Amino acid sequence: MLDLRLLSSFIQAARTGSFSEAGRVLQLSPAGVSQNIKSLEAQLGARLFTRTTRHVRLTPEGQRFLSRCAPAIAALDDAIRAVGDESERIEGRIRISSTTWFGRTRLVPLVARFMAANPRIEVEVDLSDRFVDLVAEEFDLAIRIGTLPENEYVARLLIPLTPLLCASPGYLATNGTPQTVDELKAHRCIGMRSNTERRVFPWEFNVDGTVVRHEPAAHLIVNEAEAVAIAAVAGVGIAQVGSQLVEPRIADGSLVLLLKPFMPRARGVYAVYPTRRYTPQRTKALIEFIASELSRGGRASA
Repeated sequence: MLDLRLLSSFIQAARTGSFSEAGRVLQLSPAGVSQNIKSLEAQLGARLFTRTTRHVRLTPEGQRFLSRCAPAIAALDDAIRAVGDESERIEGRIRISSTTWFGRTRLVPLVARFMAANPRIEVEVDLSDRFVDLVAEEFDLAIRIGTLPENEYVARLLIPLTPLLCASPGYLATNGTPQTVDELKAHRCIGMRSNTERRVFPWEFNVDGTVVRHEPAAHLIVNEAEAVAIAAVAGVGIAQVGSQLVEPRIADGSLVLLLKPFMPRARGVYAVYPTRRYTPQRTKALIEFIASELSRGGRASA
């Protein structure tokens, strides 16, 4: 395999008739161009240029070589420019993974608006509560909620999220209102787990600056946050759900906020993507659009 740097020196010297001019185009010294061409001649076993103090001219072998390799080099240059241009244009396909509820209620409407403003964009949205492998499953972007594990991916916080403990007024009137985390053991609870987890997600509380995890004795288990909130409104029991999902229900009185002094630290909604380098412009633009739109809407919804 010939070194493309050697070929580039040869092509530019042939076009300009000067090692100095070729070096200027390639940002090499004339001596560097000359050495590249000597190396190429050695690999080919043929003299490509005749050299004088004033000029360099192609030999017959050099002319034949130029006629055959110049189109290939031009095609390669075009391919390199095309890839670079495409990466900077807002066009092409974006594959996104998102949790089911957030994707359905927040992400898909935002994607629709982004596509309306960028008609050359195509988007595939995969709604699932499982933890996807971005690289192995060829996703460009994932929207993830909670506290992220350490990994090699880039994560951008879009909006904060706080899990809130709540129950319906009817449930509390019948069963009483817990005042401490320990008192939750005597209450009916609504648990949640993902499709890939057998264990019910533990609840988190902040007790004197320490994160305390409580394993709810779940009388009802579901696999979607909105279903947990609906069950809590129906009076099934106490639930811990993301802030914006329950804040409207707290505001209208269908749910009551519990153990406010023990609210856990905020989590977040994150845009996660494989690498900061070489991220296509279409993906960057979509992330910026989502971040901007969500910031206007306040806290997270899941």
